[in-house]
Amino acid sequence: MKKIALIVCLIGTLFFSFGIVPSNAAEVDVLINKLVEKGILSQQEAGQLLKEMQKEGTRQETTVKETAEKVAKETAEKTVKKEAQNWAKLPKWVNRIHFKGDFRLRYQYQDKKLSDGTKTDRNRGRYRWRFGAVADVTEDKVWQVGFGLCSGSGDPRSTNQTFTNDFETPDARIDYAYAQYQPFKQWKIIGGQFKNPLYKTKDLVWDSDIRPQGVAAPFKYKVNDQFGFFVNPAFFVLQEYKSKEEMAWMFALQPGVTIKPGKAMWIKLAGTWYLNSNVQGNQFKYSSGTNSTDANGDLLYNYSSVALDGEFGFKFSGPVQKLAFFGQFIKSDADNDNMGWLAGVKFGRSVKKFGDWEFKYNYRRLEKDAVLDFMPDSDFYGGKTNAQGHELEFKFGLAKHVSLAMDYYHTQKIDHAVDKTDEPENVFQFDVKFKF
Repeated sequence: MKKIALIVCLIGTLFFSFGIVPSNAAEVDVLINKLVEKGILSQQEAGQLLKEMQKEGTRQETTVKETAEKVAKETAEKTVKKEAQNWAKLPKWVNRIHFKGDFRLRYQYQDKKLSDGTKTDRNRGRYRWRFGAVADVTEDKVWQVGFGLCSGSGDPRSTNQTFTNDFETPDARIDYAYAQYQPFKQWKIIGGQFKNPLYKTKDLVWDSDIRPQGVAAPFKYKVNDQFGFFVNPAFFVLQEYKSKEEMAWMFALQPGVTIKPGKAMWIKLAGTWYLNSNVQGNQFKYSSGTNSTDANGDLLYNYSSVALDGEFGFKFSGPVQKLAFFGQFIKSDADNDNMGWLAGVKFGRSVKKFGDWEFKYNYRRLEKDAVLDFMPDSDFYGGKTNAQGHELEFKFGLAKHVSLAMDYYHTQKIDHAVDKTDEPENVFQFDVKFKF
């Protein structure tokens, strides 16, 4: 037995020392037959030796395979670690930039009965895209810069792009560009062009696409779980008249409160004082042409005003998780036709995933000189003042960050003494929205 083991070791050493692995039994047989011929091994010992050699070959092959797998695993782990180290070596500011955006596809139908009795119809395909970034300039997020691009024209109340003009490829526009300083969680200062910081329950006074230019310093403070308050001061530049060496501007001051009498109820109220300067006697590029003007087309009033916004609602469990009532009111310094109001209701649930839904309804009345006519919702009677009517909205979640929305307006003129008709208008919008 010892002799067999010794020979197995010798043969194994010869093969594997020189990197030779027997690929078939014939190679081993030739060697063993020579040992039998020389009388070194008997036939019985030769048979036993063959069996031992087969076992040794299998063991060596297994060892080689395990070694190869181990080396491959170690190499892969080192590669992954190296790649992670290279990623970590990227400048820290890269990790402080956060991107966001949205895209909306829309079909819009519009019909209107004109003062001469004729009716106009219009069908449009439209889209809107917005993409931007917010960069934390410092690691503590005290200093921040934001910028964004969007579709649309220079009209501050619309980022829509209509399908038209032989497949033209329109230019991108600046949506917002601002710098922000926030030394405390409750207070910040923003300068540039930015999202409107004023609290609004709906768009009676402000179209949601408007990005004011100027400076704002919103402050909010939560006293406890039941009560909080906020103050939104802002200075907005409306127009710069180089020929007159003057600037039209708006100062807004909005105090407000949030109240939660119980876990299933909330109330939010705010009052806003608007002080305008150099508006009277001037004109504005994106005016709807419905404010009172003199023979030269210059505005008759400054449109300084006071406004109120409010909402109170309830939370439930079940298919309908919330019910809320909301309203808005504004009164300007104009002599006549100087008021506007809106009242509405909404119920359903916040649309975040598939199956979520929400319904809204409101009725509004906006008199001719209640507000500057380049500010209200552009979809409600073309963004004009001297209008009243209904709006119905329905939103349904198709997936996370994807939703379907339908919006219907039935509107008409308030004062139609001159043309003897209220010129009713219907607008239907069907949207698919994506957020990322």
